[in-house]
Amino acid sequence: MTSTNANNVYLKPWAIFFVISFVAGTVAGAIVGGVSGGILAALGAQRLISLVSGGLGFLVSLPISYFCFRFVVAKFFVPKTDSVASTVEPLKAAA
Repeated sequence: MTSTNANNVYLKPWAIFFVISFVAGTVAGAIVGGVSGGILAALGAQRLISLVSGGLGFLVSLPISYFCFRFVVAKFFVPKTDSVASTVEPLKAAA
């Protein structure tokens, strides 16, 4: 397998992972940030809104990124390793 061919194998799964995790993380971060910003604004803590909302948005995006990564690995890489493993003969015991 050439270097360019190996890079192409990883490009499509990485792009899918990036798009899904970016969109899902952005939407979830916006929702959590909006709710926390609204609560902090109601409490009168305007100076903390950007710090708390940004931190909560980051924390919400971590599990989203993890599950997107698991999805992409299970979809694109595990079937390939299973097919390679099925073609390899197990070692024969020494007689």
